[in-house]
Order: sequence, then C-alpha cells, then structure tokens
Amino acid sequence: MQIKSLIIASVMLTSFTGAPLRVQAEDRVVPPTVVSKVYLTKEQKAAKLAERLAQQKAARLAAKPPVDPVVSRLKTLHNRMIAKQELKASELQELADSGDGLAAFYYARKLEETGRASVLPSAVHYYAMASYLGREFALNRMIALMKSPDVTLSDKQAKNGKDALVKLARSGNTTAALGLADMYAIGHPFAKDPAESRKWLMQAAKAGDANAAQKLAQAAIMPQDGSPPDVPAARAALALMIASNEPGKVAMAQTLLARLDATDPTEVSQ
Repeated sequence: MQIKSLIIASVMLTSFTGAPLRVQAEDRVVPPTVVSKVYLTKEQKAAKLAERLAQQKAARLAAKPPVDPVVSRLKTLHNRMIAKQELKASELQELADSGDGLAAFYYARKLEETGRASVLPSAVHYYAMASYLGREFALNRMIALMKSPDVTLSDKQAKNGKDALVKLARSGNTTAALGLADMYAIGHPFAKDPAESRKWLMQAAKAGDANAAQKLAQAAIMPQDGSPPDVPAARAALALMIASNEPGKVAMAQTLLARLDATDPTEVSQ
C-alpha cells in the first residue's frame, strides 16, 4: 500500500513539473508573419514614372554646362542664313570671322557688290577663307580678283590667297593649280616665276586638265625666253593631253607628236 502511494505520487510530480517546460518551449516559437502585397493603380504607376523621369531630366540639366550667349547667337545667324533670310553685312562678317565658310563667301560677294575698289582686297581675303574652309565655288572669284591689275593686295592678303590655292591645288583641284600658274606667269600678285608657273601647270595636267597639258606642250615647243625647244618636256605634256581622252585635245596632241617625230628638234618651233 505504501509502495503504491509512492508510485502515484511520483507520477503526479512528474506531470506537474513537466508541464511548465512544454509551455516555455511553446512560448519561444514565433508564428509566421503574413505580408500582404500592395498593388499600385495605373494612376499611381504613371505618377511614379513621371516623377522618376522628371528627376532624371533635372539631373541631366544640372550636368549640362551653361549656354554661351555668343555661340547661341552665331547658331541663330547661321540658321537664318541657311534658311535664305537676309542678313546684314555686319552679321555675315561676324559669322565669317567665327569660321563659317559659307558666310565668308556671301560676305565677300556682298563686298564686291558695293562697287568700291577699296574693299576688293577684303573680298579676296574672305573668298580665300571660304575656299580654304571647303567652299571651292569661291575659287573663280578669288582668282579673278587676285589676277586683276586693279586690285592691290597686301603681302598678308596675297599670302592668304596663295595658301588657299596651294592647299586645293595639292589636293587635285585643277582650277586652283591653273590660277597659281597664271599668277606666276603674269607676275601678279606674286613675282613672275616661269618655273613655278610650269610646276603648277604640270600639277593641273597630271590631275587630268587637258588645257594645262596643252599650255605645257606649247611652252616646251616655243619657249618665250628664246631658248631651244624642250622636246622631252613637250612629249611628256602631249602624252598627258592624250591621256585626257578629250577628242579634240587627243587629235591635236597626236598631230604635234607626229610633227616632233618628223622634224629636227631645232625646227619644231618654226
């Protein structure tokens, strides 16, 4: 009886002391948290996108350097010129002096149209600038003014014109090469130099200009200084005439070659 009472007491004690332990263990368990997903309406999405785009635009504008008022003015003048709107002479000059080749051409033409001889050297300067900047249609007027005995250029103006012509001639422009040849031949605005004249004629002839080749052939056959004909130079020039494939020039060159073959060198110029 006593033993049975002890066993019952032991079981009851075990049950009593174990319960709190299970409760404590259960207290440490954190139940899972349920998070509800938030969905934006179309209007909210559009508002957020607009806000983000506005922030990006503001950042770009903040990173841009301030607009130079001079550059802005020149751009406006250039656009007006391209749109065929009338510009004042002073506005064209401003554009030209900033390095605008087309404005340089228009300003030079406006100077010529004044009819005043005193402004023609300036016209040459701006035609040269236009040509140097790639506006090769300015060449003919520049060359005509440079060759004119009525136009007196300063050394600097003559050099600027010459530099533009040399640049274009070396790149294969035959008009520029012929212009240089003529100026050295007549001695205006540069000093007369037959050797330089022949050099630029040869440049034009090699670039395919049959007229330049003909002038070379004639100069070699009938030298102006009274020296004997230069037959090898004449043959070389005539070969360039034939290479031009211009029917009239080819026929003329073949006739002159036949004459060279048939006559004594001293009689070629007779």
